[in-house]
Parts: sequence; C-alpha cells; structure tokens
Amino acid sequence: MVEQRELRVTQMTLEAEGVLSVRLTRIESDKPLPAWEPGAHIDVYVPDGSTRQYSLCGDPQDLSAYQIAVLREPEGRGGSAFIHDELRVGDRLLVTRPKQGFALEDAPYHALVAGGVGITPIMAFAEHLDRQGRPFRLTYGGRTASTMAFRSRLAALGDRVTFLAEDSDGRPDLEAIVKELPEDGLVYVCGPLALLRAVQAAVEAVHGPDQDVVRFELFSSVGVERPESAPLDGDSYELVLAKSGHTLRMKPDANILETVLALGIEVENDCRDGICGSCVTPVLSGTVDHQDLVLTKKEQAAMDKMMICCSRPTCDRLELDL
Repeated sequence: MVEQRELRVTQMTLEAEGVLSVRLTRIESDKPLPAWEPGAHIDVYVPDGSTRQYSLCGDPQDLSAYQIAVLREPEGRGGSAFIHDELRVGDRLLVTRPKQGFALEDAPYHALVAGGVGITPIMAFAEHLDRQGRPFRLTYGGRTASTMAFRSRLAALGDRVTFLAEDSDGRPDLEAIVKELPEDGLVYVCGPLALLRAVQAAVEAVHGPDQDVVRFELFSSVGVERPESAPLDGDSYELVLAKSGHTLRMKPDANILETVLALGIEVENDCRDGICGSCVTPVLSGTVDHQDLVLTKKEQAAMDKMMICCSRPTCDRLELDL
C-alpha cells in the first residue's frame, strides 16, 4: 500500500511567471519527514482524488519540509489550476512518501539540461553535485527570462550555470554540450518532450545511436514513440509469481499489473504507463519486451527487472518475484 500523509502548506512563492513553489511541513509533529535524494518526487492528491507528480526541489538535508514547484498548465487536467487558484497557506495536502525514478548515477561529469519547469529536479542535482565538489555544467533554457524559475538561487552556483532565454539568447547548442562529455560522462535532461528528443538527436549525431548516456524524466507519455513490440512465440505464456505461489496461463497482450492486482497482490503503481517506475518488479527468469520509459538500455538488457504496467515477456515462461 502506498504510504500517505497530510502536510500543511506553510509558504507559497511565485518563482517566475506561471511557476509557484509550495513548502509543505508536518501538521502536528517535529519528527523529520521521510528522507529523499535529488531526482525524487511526491504524488499530490487533488480534489477529484487523482494524483499529480511533482519533483522535490528543496534541500534533501532539511527534512522539516518538502518543496515543490508547480507550473500553471491551462491545457492540463486541473491539478495545477487547483494549486494556483485554490490552495492557500494553512491548507492541507495529502501526499505520498518520496519516490525515486530519476536517480543521479555516479559519473566523472554530469551535463545537466533543463527546459522550463524541468529545472526542479535538475536544480536539485546541481546543488547536490556542488556540495560534493563534483564537476558538472547546467544549461537552463526557457521561453523568456520571466518564465525561468529559481534564477537567483541558481546564480549561487556561479559560471557552471548558463541561462538561455529563447526570445533573447536563442536555444542551447546541444551538440556542443554533448561534445564536451568526457568518457563515461552522462547527460541529464528534464523538460518538454521536444527538448528530450533534441538531446537524444544530438547524442546520436556526435556519438552514434548506441550510446547510452542520456537520463531523463517524463510525467506524461503523450507524443512519445515507443519501440515496436517484439513478437511472442505462441499464443500464450506461463506467468509464475514466485512469492505468492500463483502460476497462470496468460495471453501475450494481457496486462500483468492488472492481473496481479486482481489477485490481491499489492504492487505500488501510479502512472500505469511506464513513466514513473513505481511498479518495477524483479524478474527471476525469462526475457522481456521493455516498453517503459524509465529503465536505461543497460538495465533493460540485463533482463532482471521490468515495469509490469506496460512491458511483457518474449518467452514462454516468465517468473517474477511477486
């Protein structure tokens, strides 16, 4: 079961045009909030009972409060409108514990690229790397300077941060950023889907299509092209759930997560679309057609875990640690 708690809104700050930061603290306790690492997010429950995911962008060493930043999205599902228009200091929000689906991997150098409100997890990465004295560069782009949140806070990182307002400075030279990567360096990107595609295209242009150096986070799969599904040899396969003792005969297109939940087996899940990483499940045996947008190429090739909300087997017997 997903761990939930009510937190109180103690501060709301307009960080940029359309971007509101919210500080959340415990209601009646001095106990620290659950720990988190840069890249983590929390799910916030909005009045209709659904959730929205927001990256934590405060200080991981300060567990007296969580901080998130919310972009007003006129074409969204109403979550950002509620936070901007109805939420006030003193109100309570129901949230989940922090979840990590965008972890900062160890590397000799990190190139950080952010677009718009995608700065929230990227800023947490930059400040973490700065505290550790590790090399990085952050390129932060926005439509205009007035839409770019946390500029003064990021300025404390000095010349390792480049601000680019598109209307006056143009777009970042992504190929130049990629060319500066040393061996085993990584690129972390968060922002619009178009930015992610441009970064991936720059990596392919400079290093070829097989380089697994880009790490990214998405909160929507709209417009994302997934790989073509691999065929299954046969019209069914055997699904073995080792912990619970179930063995099932499954159709290739049957959703594993839905099947497992129907059996009463608790599996944490949120997006059910392969972008949040919540339902990652260890694979004990078998091969998988990965359709998620979370695991790296190396992790997918290892065949030792899968997102059961969207991926499926390519074998006649799949055994999971459930």
